[in-house]
Amino acid sequence: MKFLSFSLVVSIAVAFILYWIFLVVPDERTMGAVQRIFYFHVPSAFAAYLALTALFVAGLGYLATNNRAFDALQISAAEVSFLFASIMLFTGMIWGNAAWGKPFTFEPRLISSLLMWLLLFSLNVLRAFGDSSKLPTHTAALGILSALTVPVVVYSIKLLPQFQQLHPQVVQRGGLVDPLMRQGFFYSSLVIMALSVLLLWLRYRIARIEQSVQMLERQSVV
Repeated sequence: MKFLSFSLVVSIAVAFILYWIFLVVPDERTMGAVQRIFYFHVPSAFAAYLALTALFVAGLGYLATNNRAFDALQISAAEVSFLFASIMLFTGMIWGNAAWGKPFTFEPRLISSLLMWLLLFSLNVLRAFGDSSKLPTHTAALGILSALTVPVVVYSIKLLPQFQQLHPQVVQRGGLVDPLMRQGFFYSSLVIMALSVLLLWLRYRIARIEQSVQMLERQSVV
């Protein structure tokens, strides 16, 4: 019941932010309508960081206890963090192509974000095709490594002066002047992070059911 209620609230909230972003928030003076990608790009990064934090905790928890519940959380967090990291990366490329004339530049923020995405991609491939007997331990190790890219991505923007980077520092430098833009950013961040929590919860429950089925199958064979 709690899950259904939370799902309903998040669904309504998603509809609300879509309305707010496309019908309430004004166009940015320089970039126009394409700037609305910002309201998906940055909140998706926050959601990815949140899921990566769960992945880090799950990895440490599994290595310390060998508890299958932590492995289920690893599965959930690996998939959800990859989903939102992908949204972050590809919306950023769309934005970059419109703003800079090219989807990707070799500067610290973009390189570190790509590294994060590649590690998460590798983690999910490993989970799909790796040796099942060693998967939880390997997932924990690679998951912890993936999570450690979060501070690298966050602080990479400081490695070069702003004039040497194309990637904007909208949040850090208070670039959202219009109150409706600030509200849109706040609402979208809150809702997309809530959506990531919902997906984490749902995938965790599915993973626990899968573990129970696997255990029953092994018992029936014995």
